[in-house]
Amino acid sequence: MKESSLFLLCLLALTILAASSSSEMGDEYQVIEHDGPSIAEICQVQAEYETDADAQSISRMMELTGISALHDRNITGKGITIALLDSQFYYDNETAEKLTSDLVPVYNGSYRKYEVHGIACAELISEIAPDVKLYLVEAGGTETDVTNAVERLMKLDEHIDIVSCSSDFPFGRFDGKDELCKEVEKMTSNGTLWINAAGNQALCHWSGEFKDPDGNGYNNFSPEDESINLTLVKGEAVGLWLSWEDDWDRAILDYDLRLDHPSRGYSISDNSQKGYRGQKPAETIHLLAPEDGTYQIKIRRYDAPDVPVRFHLFTTQDLDEYQVQDSSIGILGCCQNVITVGAINLSTFDIQPYSSRGPTKDGRQKPDLVAPNNVTTFSYISEAFVGTSASAPYVAGCAALIMEIFKDEPDLDTKKVLIESATDLGPKGADNIYGYGLVNLSNLEVNR
Repeated sequence: MKESSLFLLCLLALTILAASSSSEMGDEYQVIEHDGPSIAEICQVQAEYETDADAQSISRMMELTGISALHDRNITGKGITIALLDSQFYYDNETAEKLTSDLVPVYNGSYRKYEVHGIACAELISEIAPDVKLYLVEAGGTETDVTNAVERLMKLDEHIDIVSCSSDFPFGRFDGKDELCKEVEKMTSNGTLWINAAGNQALCHWSGEFKDPDGNGYNNFSPEDESINLTLVKGEAVGLWLSWEDDWDRAILDYDLRLDHPSRGYSISDNSQKGYRGQKPAETIHLLAPEDGTYQIKIRRYDAPDVPVRFHLFTTQDLDEYQVQDSSIGILGCCQNVITVGAINLSTFDIQPYSSRGPTKDGRQKPDLVAPNNVTTFSYISEAFVGTSASAPYVAGCAALIMEIFKDEPDLDTKKVLIESATDLGPKGADNIYGYGLVNLSNLEVNR
């Protein structure tokens, strides 16, 4: 597992400190559900930054994917407006030189010097489409925050051509019918193209049906194993998110999430699911690991009939075992009107092992495209910007160039152009790992 980001550690630590209703009860550590971090923080250890020998310069990436050739033709995103939904927009005068000159912050307050995730995304967009108008929109860490961000965009006296978003969430239906997908549709129904990071959860995700062959109330992850091992270091921030198939607002199937500690004690989330309004089929655990060692994740049936029920489990760290890479995309990436973007290693053209995969619950292929990541940016200085958080703004910048090229075509379908010009990777044809392939503007007619 790659080194955890300071942002994630601080956020989860604050979450734990804020949970005043949590209490230690003998050997049991009670953890109460709350509106915790988004999936943008889940496995952000893979998504944010690391020092990597395979790190590529953005100029090299642009050369290989036809962007530099378009710049030579003075195609730079002129007349196109992008809204970047993210967080951590710290920049100083030196960083500002790397950004488009038409920059519009849409957030309150300020950021600290290490809070640069969003501004690194802005750098990538600005490199690829240097003449776009770019809104920096604080998307927070909750579904409510994203909804508020969309509402702010809807009130602008300007049409937004593209939304680039690197946030997502681990609770929901995963079928394109979640409440956030309705917010996305508010934008896309007006002609906005929404581009979302697929996420970096492929190695920290499990999904499967509840099985209890011995009838003791605990799920079997294999015929002989009722737990998933998770190795943690003392003081390490960890988050676990469990959800299952049930009525999303009046859950009646009651399951609990438990984390056994290496030597003694355990943490548990045991929210009530009795069919009352507001009771969701979800449990969460957030804590600082009290000791080094191997923890064990367990799912307990508290009050539910013995029927097949499918679960999704996401964690902040890579699982030691039983990883399920399929269907590891969050609810925003599963929305029907979203271009979902995975990450590849541009040196090998292989999918990054952490890049989330489809399909969605209703069987649709995801992601739609893949793009490079592991790129050097000024914001991260000597460290590479890694993960689908870097891939999504790459595609957003490419979409802006396409919109400028074909600005006089009233029936332009930018998504179709992106897909038809992509270079197929992996198995022949579209698939749930690479989608339609690598975004590649070299294949546009104007670049031939």
